[in-house]
Amino acid sequence: MLLALSNGRRLAILHAVVELNAQVGPVGLAQLGERVGLDARQLAKEVVRLTEAGLLRRDQGALTAQLGPLGELGEAVAEFTALGRTVPPDSPLRRFLTHGRVTDLPKRPEDLAALAAALADLLPADRTLTEAEVNELLGQAGDDVARLRRLLVDLGLVQRSGSAQYRRSAAVAS
Repeated sequence: MLLALSNGRRLAILHAVVELNAQVGPVGLAQLGERVGLDARQLAKEVVRLTEAGLLRRDQGALTAQLGPLGELGEAVAEFTALGRTVPPDSPLRRFLTHGRVTDLPKRPEDLAALAAALADLLPADRTLTEAEVNELLGQAGDDVARLRRLLVDLGLVQRSGSAQYRRSAAVAS
């Protein structure tokens, strides 16, 4: 599937099918060709690749986007993210993650502490880090790195020296 999506032309075709499906339902090759500016031969070749990858369904000449496989791919990729490797698949903390990234911080203190411990595990225990290094590591887990960094400091999982040096607390180090 990734190989099918590695081509800009096929990405444009899939995008156009999704848009046209939302506007008019299943779409024919002629209408799609007009939208993406490809001749019938080029379009047919790319549609075959997208169909073989499971991203398009062709029914009586009309195309429908099948985005389910992309969601499945996203979930599979989540297992290889930094937090996906730290938080077990059956953990209740997974409800705070989308595709292996923090989407919202838990309200319950126990859940917040558990998630913070998982975040702290992303930081090496054996050295002092700059703020930029902490941001880079936490950026693998969520978009609001400042909030995640503050959480770790506030819960005592990371010690901050001045404004630019961070170190995982000894009590947290594995």
